[in-house]
Amino acid sequence: MKLISAKISNFRLLKSLSLDFSTDHEKKLTVIRAANETGKTTCLNALLWCFYGSKALPQRGHYSLFPSDEKNHSKKVKVAVEIDFEVELAESNRRGMSSVSRNRYKIERSCEEYSESKGGQFRDHEIVQLWKITSTGAERILDSEVKDVIEATLPESLRNVYFTDGDSAMSFIEAAASQGQKRKRVATAIESLLGLNVLDATIKHLGQVVNKFSQEIDNTDYAREIEELNDKMSGYEEDIEEWSQELTEFHERQKELEAELRQINSKREDLIRLGNKSVLIERKSKAERRIEEQKKAEKQALKRLSQLGYGELAARSLLKGQIEKAQDKLNRLNKSKQLPKVNIPILEELLERTTCFCGSDLDGVTSKGISRRDEIKRSIDESRESDAIQEAATSLYYSVRSIETENSGEQLLENYSNLFDELNRCSITISDTESELRDVEAEIQTLEDSQIEALTRHKEKIESELRIALSNASSRATKIEDVQQRRADAEHSLNKLRSKLGKTNNSALNWDLSKEVREVFQLIVERLKKDELKKVSSEMNRIFLGMIGSAVSEERALINRAELTEEFDIVVYGKNDHLLNPDQDLNGASRRAITLSFILALTKVSQVEAPNIIDTPLGMMSGYVKQSVLSNIVIEGSQPILFLTHDEIKGVEELIDRYAGKVFTLTNPAHYPTMLANEPHEDSISVMRCECNHREFCDICERKLLEI
Repeated sequence: MKLISAKISNFRLLKSLSLDFSTDHEKKLTVIRAANETGKTTCLNALLWCFYGSKALPQRGHYSLFPSDEKNHSKKVKVAVEIDFEVELAESNRRGMSSVSRNRYKIERSCEEYSESKGGQFRDHEIVQLWKITSTGAERILDSEVKDVIEATLPESLRNVYFTDGDSAMSFIEAAASQGQKRKRVATAIESLLGLNVLDATIKHLGQVVNKFSQEIDNTDYAREIEELNDKMSGYEEDIEEWSQELTEFHERQKELEAELRQINSKREDLIRLGNKSVLIERKSKAERRIEEQKKAEKQALKRLSQLGYGELAARSLLKGQIEKAQDKLNRLNKSKQLPKVNIPILEELLERTTCFCGSDLDGVTSKGISRRDEIKRSIDESRESDAIQEAATSLYYSVRSIETENSGEQLLENYSNLFDELNRCSITISDTESELRDVEAEIQTLEDSQIEALTRHKEKIESELRIALSNASSRATKIEDVQQRRADAEHSLNKLRSKLGKTNNSALNWDLSKEVREVFQLIVERLKKDELKKVSSEMNRIFLGMIGSAVSEERALINRAELTEEFDIVVYGKNDHLLNPDQDLNGASRRAITLSFILALTKVSQVEAPNIIDTPLGMMSGYVKQSVLSNIVIEGSQPILFLTHDEIKGVEELIDRYAGKVFTLTNPAHYPTMLANEPHEDSISVMRCECNHREFCDICERKLLEI
C-alpha cells in the first residue's frame, strides 16, 4: 500500500492544505519540513481520522476539529480529509492461477462541527466514502464494505506502526504503561502485521466445527456423555471469551484510574505547596529550630568577639612598637655573645671537680685546692644578681624572637570585622525567621483545608476503586486459569470416550478429522509465533545496532544487543549481557531508535508494503546517530514520510538530497513577526505550503535568525 496524495479542509489549523507523497521506487523518501507549532501532528491526526474515524483521535474523540481561529463559534464548519492511495492485491482467476494487480482508491471522511463559546464541541454527520479508481472512472464501494477494505489495507490495530508520533513513539517501552500493556501492544502489532490474528480466528471456527461433529456422533452408549462434555466445553469456551474481555476491561479501568490518581496527586501536591496546614506546621517547626540554632551561633560569635579583646593578637597589635624595640635590643645582646650567658652553673660545676678545666688543683684537702675553691665560692656569691638579670633576658629573648608583629593591626581589624559580620548575619537571620514564623502562624490560623480534604477524600475513593479493579482483574485471571484447566480435563475425557466409539461412525471420523485440522493450525500458529518472533527480534537488533552505531565498534559499545523475548518484552543488553531498562537506562535518541527499529523490523519481516509516516523521528538526535537513523528508515521502509523540523534537518541535508523524491515546507503565519521574516499575504491563521525544499527559503517560509 502506498499513499499518493491528501487534501485536508478545515481540520484545526489545516484549512486548505494539499499533501503529495513520493511513489518513486528509487527516491522513496518524502520530507515535509515544518517548525514546531506548524501542524505536523495535526497532519498526522488528519490522516488517522480519515482512515479510522474519531476513535483514532487523541482523547478518544474529545478532540476538536473546529478551526481554532474561527470567531463565529456557532457556525457549522464542514471538515473533510481526502486521501488517494494504491494497494497491491493478489487476485485469482477461474483456472486457479493468481496474479498481482495494483488498485487505486480514494477515501474521503467528512463531518460538520461547531463550537460554543462555553467550550463545548459538537460533531454531526460524520460519513466516510470510498471509491475504486479505474480507467473508466470511479466506482463507489458499498458503505458496508468500506471498513473491510480499510482493515485489509491498513489494519487499525497497526495504526501506531504506520502512523508514528516521535514524541510518543516509545509506547512499546514507556514506563507509564504496565508490563502487561506493553506486552499486549507488542503482541498485537506482531500478530496483526503477520496475519496471525486471522489464524487465531480460523482456530476458533474449527473449534466450533469440532463441537458440531461431536454432537452428531450416533452411539447410544456414549452419546449422552459426549453431548454433556461438549456442552461443558462450549460453556467453558464462552466463559473464557467473556472473562477475557472483562479482564481487558478491568485492565483498561485500572489504567484510567491510575491516570486519574496521578492527576489528583498532582493537584493535591500543588495545593499542599500553596498552604497545607500540616506542611505549614512543619515550616513553623523548622523556623523555630532555625531561630534556636541562630541564637546559639550568635552567642558563640559574641563570645569569640569578646575573646578577641584580650587575646594574643590584640596584645601584639597594641604593643607592636615596644615588642619590636625589645626584639632589636635582645638580638644585639645575642650577637655580642652576652646571651645566653650564665656564670653560676659553670662555677658550681667546678666545685664538684678535683681538677679544673685548665688542669689546676681543686682538691678540698690540699692547701692550693682549698684556696682556689674559696675563691670560686666568692665569685658565685658576687655573680648571683647579674646571673638573674642574664637569665631573665635570655628567657625573654627566646620568648619574643618568634613573635610576628607585622600586619597584626590589619589582621586584628579583619578578624573583628568577620566576627562582627557573623554576629550581624545571625541577628538578621533571627529577625527574618521570626518574621516568617509570625506569617506562618497567621497563615495556619486562616488556612482553609476544605479543598485539600476534598481531594484527599477523592484520592481515597479512587484508590478504593483501583483496589477493586485490581482485585477483579486478579479474580478474573484466576477464573480463566481454572476454567482452562476444566476445559482441558473435559477434552481429555472426550478423547477417552472417542476411543471407545466404532470406527464406522462417520460423525466420529469427521470429529477426528476436524480435531486434527484444528491441532495442525494450533501448531502452525505456535510455530509461526516463535519463528516470526525470532525473525522480528533479529531484524530489530540488526537495525537498532546499526542506528546507534554499536555494530561499528563492538569492543567499546555500551549497548551489546536488543531482543524481543517470547513474552513480547523489548529488552536491551549492555556490556557483559547486563540487562538495561529501555525506558530508564537509554537516552532519548536510543529510546526512539529502539521503537523505530521494532516498527521497521515488523514491516521488514512481514514483507508488507506500507507507508511509515513519522512525526519528528530525529528529535533529541545529532551527528552519527541522526544520520544513521535516517538512513535506516529509508533503507528498511517501503514509503517513509517524515515530518522534520529545521533542527532535525541540520546535518542530514546530503542524505535528503540522495533519498528524497518529494520535499516541501509548511509554515504557520501566526509565527510572524517573532519567527517569520516576512509578513504573510493572508489574514487568516492557516498553515501554508510552499515548494521550498530543505535547502531553500521563500517569502512565505523564510525565518528570522535568533538575536542574542
